[in-house]
Amino acid sequence: MYGKIRKLFGKIINWINAPNCCERIIIMAKCENCGKTTTFGHNRSFSMRATNRSFKPNLQKISVYENGKKVKKLFCAKCIRTLAKSK
Repeated sequence: MYGKIRKLFGKIINWINAPNCCERIIIMAKCENCGKTTTFGHNRSFSMRATNRSFKPNLQKISVYENGKKVKKLFCAKCIRTLAKSK
């Protein structure tokens, strides 16, 4: 029975049974430096028909020193270039 329920509601069951439920962190597609997030627009075909699409930022996980400690953060490519320029 558990196998059938898990098959039907796999992600929900994993969410409920996850240990340390109050320590779960949900990571958004958002730059931790400038706050750049997903934006929305349209695909345009040759006939100029508009279909919805999303533009996601080029996020990369890098190690940064913050208050003397090495911390991994999600930065967009533009912020990484700016950090490299300022060093």
